[in-house]
Amino acid sequence: MSAASANPAPFAARTMLVVVVLAVTGFLSYALLSAYADDLRPTRGTGTHALSTSAVGFAGVAELVRRTRGEVRFARSEAEVASEGVLVLTPGPDTDPAAVKRILDLRSDLTTIVILPKWRVAPLPNKPAWVQSTGTLPPVLAAMPVSLSAKVTIGEGRSGFRTLSGPDLDSAYDSPEGDVLAAYLDDSLAIFVADPDLFDNRGLATLAGAERALDILGQAAAEDSPIAFDLTLHGFGRNPNLLKLAVEPPFLPLTLCILLAALLAGWHAMLRFGPVAVPERALAFGKRALADNGAALLRLARRRHCTGERYAHLVRDSVAADTGAPAGLSGPALDAYLDRLPHGGEPYSQLAARAADARDTAALLSAARALYHWKRTVTRGH
Repeated sequence: MSAASANPAPFAARTMLVVVVLAVTGFLSYALLSAYADDLRPTRGTGTHALSTSAVGFAGVAELVRRTRGEVRFARSEAEVASEGVLVLTPGPDTDPAAVKRILDLRSDLTTIVILPKWRVAPLPNKPAWVQSTGTLPPVLAAMPVSLSAKVTIGEGRSGFRTLSGPDLDSAYDSPEGDVLAAYLDDSLAIFVADPDLFDNRGLATLAGAERALDILGQAAAEDSPIAFDLTLHGFGRNPNLLKLAVEPPFLPLTLCILLAALLAGWHAMLRFGPVAVPERALAFGKRALADNGAALLRLARRRHCTGERYAHLVRDSVAADTGAPAGLSGPALDAYLDRLPHGGEPYSQLAARAADARDTAALLSAARALYHWKRTVTRGH
């Protein structure tokens, strides 16, 4: 019985192939989903950001920019925040003023619009994208996001929108009643907007509101200037990711080469020729192994030629049993009996003497071969 049949494989090759394919597919899917988890996570919510469709969100003005200018961008990384064009910041009442100041410093020579918060809202339990107003923020809290960048005073205007003023502010957009609704910070390109209703979804519910928002944006951005909405202040930033780096240019070809090499290695393992080679035992079983080990010891001791006399005695005892020699014969009497057997060649005593007197392996093999032929001759008729 072969080793393969004695120890059959516990699983079929096809079963193992299916298991491996499913495992690899599951691992790659998990890795890809982990790499792009931030991008795939729902980001609409009810916050004051450009993806929010709630009343205080700015998804409406982002869509308005896309339809009127052909493109709208969303800044999720520091590189995108610092890119050319107009950047719109929509901080909430809890936004860190240091984060706003850092962006303004980073874009000191680029146009940045900061829309200050106004409303206190709470999400509706049964409508995830809806909010209900719980009042307005006090002017001091509304100006808090830019408190480290400038001294801003928020007031209530005659037009129904909030106004702003300060020693470092210059008017950028006024209402028909003369209220300052948006102002430049010193001689920089940063623009502070006092009332979010000038841009949020609630304010863009009317045609007049949409036209007013486009008018303010038109004063801040040229027609060919891209407009981006910041998402980093609301926790939607895109952080560096090694997994994403591996599956995007310029490292994507290297990743594909590694996957191809792994696929070829697995294919080679599946299609190798024959069963797995089973290593031989260091010590084999049975009488044959015992004889082989004894012969190996004699070979190492260089004493193989000294075994001729023992071999002659084994042949003598075997022939005596096969030919029916008298039970009492032994020694010279048994040798004389064997010499009288018809042999057609040298008698047993001479062959035994040759084997006992062998001085090397060649002489021993010659004497042993002669004894073997003698045995076959004298026992043929018995």
